Amino acid sequence: MGAVLLSPLYLLLHLYLAIRILSWFSAIGGPMGSIWISILFLIPFVLVTVSPLLGAFTHGRFKRAMKQLSNYWLGILLYLALFLLLSDFIRILFCLASHRPFCLFAWSRESADTLGTFSRTAAITVGAVIFAATAFLSVYGILHARQVKKVTYSVKVSKNCAFFVSKTETTETISAQKSGADTVSVCKALGNTKLKIALVADLHLGYSVGLPQIKKIAAIIREMEPDFIVFAGDLFDNEFTAIRQPEECARVLASLKSTYGSFACWGNHDVEELIFAGFTFHSKEKKEFGSPQMNQFLKASGIRILEDETLLINNAFYLTGRLDASCEQTTGRKTPAELTAGLDPEKPHIVIDHQPSELPELAAAGIDLALSGHTHDGQLFPASLTTRIGWKNSCGKLCIGNMTSIVTSGAGIWGPAMRIGTNNEVVKLSVLFSNRA
Repeated sequence: MGAVLLSPLYLLLHLYLAIRILSWFSAIGGPMGSIWISILFLIPFVLVTVSPLLGAFTHGRFKRAMKQLSNYWLGILLYLALFLLLSDFIRILFCLASHRPFCLFAWSRESADTLGTFSRTAAITVGAVIFAATAFLSVYGILHARQVKKVTYSVKVSKNCAFFVSKTETTETISAQKSGADTVSVCKALGNTKLKIALVADLHLGYSVGLPQIKKIAAIIREMEPDFIVFAGDLFDNEFTAIRQPEECARVLASLKSTYGSFACWGNHDVEELIFAGFTFHSKEKKEFGSPQMNQFLKASGIRILEDETLLINNAFYLTGRLDASCEQTTGRKTPAELTAGLDPEKPHIVIDHQPSELPELAAAGIDLALSGHTHDGQLFPASLTTRIGWKNSCGKLCIGNMTSIVTSGAGIWGPAMRIGTNNEVVKLSVLFSNRA
């Protein structure tokens, strides 16, 4: 629905850009002002304009090429439009302040000569600076999106979490109970009060993220030597067939070692849906998270999906994976109170919830640690400024009562194939359990 609502704005923005760029060609004059240069510009311009549409409704290699082109173009478009609009805003303010007439689509040779606001040289210079700045930011953003950083947080949970397990135990068992949570038992020394958690979210495996990114993430996780690994949703980018070398990606993920294993919850993009310019077409039909291919991929990767399920790890702490908030209107999901009903409140409780949308409710239900993603920290400046408006914790660490919320900016990208002002990251979380305040 978002794509449909934004389509008129998208087309108007491209019309504005076309007029502004053609007027800049006219201001340069000479061969650049000829009709042939305009035609040579408009052909690729129209192609990138419609590339999201072609990527959504075509097939095969052409579909992949259009998807990748549109992902790059969406980022370039953002900064080109921002710079052009800013320059026009400044020019209009200058004309109003100096009581000079202005042309909305200035930079044509005639308007520059008539107004005297910008000489032909100034118009060419301003345009060149705008295009150079756009090119620089775009190249930087594309390259930066391929980097992954490690971020470290320390959390204290005011509950005991000693693992009273025999040192002679050598096998891992997972047994379902008739009531309460599943139980996961692993050999562990007595009296352990610390956990190391590797948190990854928003991989968005697909056209923009693949095996090279997976290898970088895996290298960081291996260095951490975690007790368990958490994937907080959006492992996929709606289209499983967009992943190149899925078997190899699964093999790398399966090679990751931890004490208790790898666990995940679904995110809003872990659904096979038509996607247009990063947006999906929502319906009232029941959401089916995880296609057969997605589920098979996770099984091969050694990742256990928790769908409003709770595990009791080593009889020491609870781990819950929630269904995504996007399914509330179709399938429903358990409330925080329902998730904790019947569980031992003296045991620490960790929740994986893709969207950090019910943090006060989780805290009130007695959750000690909530792990989320989804926001990407805005991914691109200045969008990164807006996420702080819509989310109680848009990125980082936040304490709410006795609960700590950790929201990661994600290890992958959504939509525009670039990051500016934010980072791809893997979170190393050190949790200390103690019943002393």
